[in-house]
Amino acid sequence: MLTFIVLVGFIISLIGLLLIVLSLIPGEREENKVEGGGVLIVGPLPIVFGSSRRAALIAAIIGVIMIIIVLALTIVMAWWAT
Repeated sequence: MLTFIVLVGFIISLIGLLLIVLSLIPGEREENKVEGGGVLIVGPLPIVFGSSRRAALIAAIIGVIMIIIVLALTIVMAWWAT
């Protein structure tokens, strides 16, 4: 089980590294407005921030999806442990 968790973490890290490398490839440049946002979860309280309403909404949606994934993995790991 521990090997599986380590493998999943390694794969997720590689995907993140690949996305960073792909973002550095030069391409066609246009005038784009850059927006950013994030979610900070302190206990049960999510704190959502963003440079615009749209960025904050996208960050909140991604945060909810990540919480659902973590809960699902926790339930599956608890079920496998029994």
